[in-house]
Amino acid sequence: MRKDAGVVGKIIVIWLLVVAVIGLVVLDGGSIVFTHFRLSDTGASAAQAGAQAWSDGHDPQAACAAALKSVQQDDSGATLSKGWCKVNPKTGEVTITLRKRAKTMLAWRLGFTDKYTKVVVVETGSPSQL
Repeated sequence: MRKDAGVVGKIIVIWLLVVAVIGLVVLDGGSIVFTHFRLSDTGASAAQAGAQAWSDGHDPQAACAAALKSVQQDDSGATLSKGWCKVNPKTGEVTITLRKRAKTMLAWRLGFTDKYTKVVVVETGSPSQL
């Protein structure tokens, strides 16, 4: 009977640890998904703003400036790399590339999951045909 002493306590501790790990995975996964959706929305808004600016004046610098303003208003934490804004002068399409690291509790600290915290979105907007 003494061999079984504390078994219930050990099982409870193990289950609590399992639940805590599952909770961390769910929270980190949710953070990554939310960051991706938010950044995608920011990129789409910026691409549309740039395309509208392009259709107003056919100036690539003005289109990228309008896109930059939109990005800064929507998500100032987004990273703009070289070549983040491209304008197709034939179609007026503006393509925006944004990067951001998702704020996670555990995933960014582990080498094999760190790549999932680095979110990159590419969005394209076309000028309105109206």
